[in-house]
Amino acid sequence: MKDGAPSLSASQQAYIDNMAESVCIEGDGDLARVCDEIEQLLIKAKVPIYQRGGMLVRVVAGGPERKGIERDPAAPRIVPINDVALADLITRHLQVWRRNRKTQELQRVDCPRAVAQTLLARQEWLFPELEAVVEHPVMLAGGQVLWESGFHAETGLLLQLPFAEFQAPLDAPTRSEAQAAGDLLRELLEGFPFMEEVDEAVALAFILTPFVRPILKTAPAFSVNAFAAGSGKSTLIRTASVISTGREPAFLAYSDDPAELRKVLFASLLEGDQHIALDNIDVPVASSELAVILTSPMYRGRVLGQSTNASVPTKAVFSMNGNNLQIVGDLTRRVLECRIDPMCDRPAERVFPFNPIDEVRSRRSEYVLAALTIMQAYIASGKRVELRPFGSFEAWSRLVREPLVWLGLSDPVDSIRGLEEVDPERTQLRSMLEVVHAVYGTRQFKVAELLLLAKVKHPSGQAELGEARAIDDTSRTALAEALQAVCERNGELNARALGKWLLRMNGRMEAGRRFVRIRQTTVAAIWCIDVQQQG
Repeated sequence: MKDGAPSLSASQQAYIDNMAESVCIEGDGDLARVCDEIEQLLIKAKVPIYQRGGMLVRVVAGGPERKGIERDPAAPRIVPINDVALADLITRHLQVWRRNRKTQELQRVDCPRAVAQTLLARQEWLFPELEAVVEHPVMLAGGQVLWESGFHAETGLLLQLPFAEFQAPLDAPTRSEAQAAGDLLRELLEGFPFMEEVDEAVALAFILTPFVRPILKTAPAFSVNAFAAGSGKSTLIRTASVISTGREPAFLAYSDDPAELRKVLFASLLEGDQHIALDNIDVPVASSELAVILTSPMYRGRVLGQSTNASVPTKAVFSMNGNNLQIVGDLTRRVLECRIDPMCDRPAERVFPFNPIDEVRSRRSEYVLAALTIMQAYIASGKRVELRPFGSFEAWSRLVREPLVWLGLSDPVDSIRGLEEVDPERTQLRSMLEVVHAVYGTRQFKVAELLLLAKVKHPSGQAELGEARAIDDTSRTALAEALQAVCERNGELNARALGKWLLRMNGRMEAGRRFVRIRQTTVAAIWCIDVQQQG
């Protein structure tokens, strides 16, 4: 209290002294001190207020529906705290007193809104930083397992686990125990008609990933692909989600509108969804936003309904599914594909010995323990499986990919080869390199020359352009078809579109060849094909 303030009665002073969680507002000029004390008292009282993405946040159960996101109504959500909510939290958890200017007596009051607004505006707090909210145990890089509810300050993880739901993790499990755990998970998946062994390995990697994803900066996404509806794509995704979270994932509607997709992805990450599933996609997936999220520990976006931006952790597991799903461009190296094929006319009418989702709900603790045991046993073994590098996902490889290969399963990253082979963007590049190299070799060329060679036909059955060598009808047709795939606009080959395409592909290697821009003249760019020996 201020010097010279009248003394309180003995009973009143004793009452205030016994209140460890109280703050007194003496008058004007006291705002900074009051805010400092309130923050310290809230932290001391362990009031669940956190900082995340430059905002103060709290965790709530459920909430209003969000356009484009379908999630379990009871799923935990991370929500920003506004001034009214903060004032309410302060009033609920602390005793706030104000000195009456006339009588100089202290009176119990609600937290003034100005105090809450000042605290929010500071942007620098002592509140703990929240990385993610998870509903399952989490394995750390050294093999230790977090499996008790509460906030873990070292990792920034808030564990919200059902009471007495999970078994204690094994202490340094052996390879044989890991093998038994792998067999248990494979039995759960035996009803899914995987096309090859690598597809089963991807499904197992999908199940293991959530239990380490909260401590990883990055992790690949998973796609489940089939030829027809009713093959079990969504069931596999739901099964994996129920194992880790006990509930179905947050389903997002995929949009090929980048701005719209950006909004819904950011909203889902902002609210802390643990598993984000892009469901029933019927267009090629070529999202640059998703590519950025998968290889970045943080993602920045605009908070819906506010004029502020925030950067949030990308701690979610991402999955997608569709019939004849196409993953395009840079995403092909960031997504592991699991293919399933029932090989029947009506896959939705198949009869299964058991429902995997129901099985997980009744034995969830066993499946969680199995996933943890596989990874723990590999770390405890002290061994390393030598695999080819998986850029951007090295830590994930160490904790998820290597344990599966250690147990004798296929390398899940091998699934990327299949995606690359059918990637329309890579197919176009491969085709263009092949036909242009057949015409020019490693000689220089311009965009206009390529277009004229494809269009101009010499009466003798050959095409020519200035000093360019003549090409036969077969080569001209092949060149025209390749160009149509990349730069046809309104039925005509478009020079501007071809120039933009070449710039986007500049330096990108495919089968030992690549387009290289040599120089830019005042009128046109000069290109050539660079050929590299493949080791």
